[in-house]
Amino acid sequence: MRTTRLAAAAAALAAVLAVGGCVILPPPLPGEITLPPTTPLPVPSPTTQPQQGEALPVEPDEPITDADETGADTGELYAGSRGETVDGYLPDAAFDMVLEPTRGTAAVQPGIALPVHDGGDELLPGEANGTSRNLLLSTVGRLELSTSEGDFTCTGTVINSDSGLIVATAAHCIFDDETRDWYDRILFAPGYERGDTPYGVWEAERWWVPEQYLEANTRWLDGADDDGWMGFDFGFIRFAPQGGRTLEQVVGGQGISFTAETNGVVIAGYPGNDPFDSEVLRHCAEDRLNYGAGGDANYGADCVMGDGASGSGWVSNVDPATGAGHITAVYSNGGDTGAYGPPLGVTAWNGLQSID
Repeated sequence: MRTTRLAAAAAALAAVLAVGGCVILPPPLPGEITLPPTTPLPVPSPTTQPQQGEALPVEPDEPITDADETGADTGELYAGSRGETVDGYLPDAAFDMVLEPTRGTAAVQPGIALPVHDGGDELLPGEANGTSRNLLLSTVGRLELSTSEGDFTCTGTVINSDSGLIVATAAHCIFDDETRDWYDRILFAPGYERGDTPYGVWEAERWWVPEQYLEANTRWLDGADDDGWMGFDFGFIRFAPQGGRTLEQVVGGQGISFTAETNGVVIAGYPGNDPFDSEVLRHCAEDRLNYGAGGDANYGADCVMGDGASGSGWVSNVDPATGAGHITAVYSNGGDTGAYGPPLGVTAWNGLQSID
């Protein structure tokens, strides 16, 4: 759900997200795309990356396997069940692939997302995003989406990738549901806080969303049954390098898991609906997720953020000392009733490989 900048702005910021998750952009991000004139963070040592082409040719809509065959076990959610919801929708098929964060260690232990928190408070108040070595502070950023209708915001997270240029977000933060076309321009400000862009502003050069999302979303917008489009509301954006450096070299890269498993999550993003303003990084945390809320193939969490938080990574196995973990889903929609996000599987992995 999005609104124009003028007359509808007040109503938009007061509304609770029902479908989308983008929020009208308050002040614009700086137009000049430059790196900050400060001492950069040390270049992280990339982890061992899987070779392209390792994805198995499975059908994306296949159910979860009966046995957990994950090599790097990150805790169960619905591995071992079919994954089919009461409305008959299936999630992106689980795929045995985990990319580790570029620095810090993802902690795999019970209750790692504790303390459970659903209020959308500032993530680490008093710690400046521009100097922190915490991956949640440096890799999460605000997306500015531009169309002829106006400017809007979402959230994205830099992930560990071969190119070092990839941000994970929601599909509806890449494809405009109202115009049924791609956004004209996408900018990303990692570590954004109240107009400060400590790691610069980066411009998108390529992007990807699942075909399942585009097809099912069109049917839903045409008034048909939703056909499970929210189960594939995820995507990736590749940003152009700056000054010979990649996003990952500047801010680090969060880990990402395609195993359909979780060990509790921290959801960090930039909500803009009342009482938020999309100017500060905020978070929720949940140690145990539900699945299939509303009949869709989504995780569910007791998290109250909403507009602008769309695209936020659901980071599992978070190490509180380093902010390192594994993104296992992205925020699709929510509001006062909670947050919902599709688990990432083989479709997401293949999409990442296609633009990385």
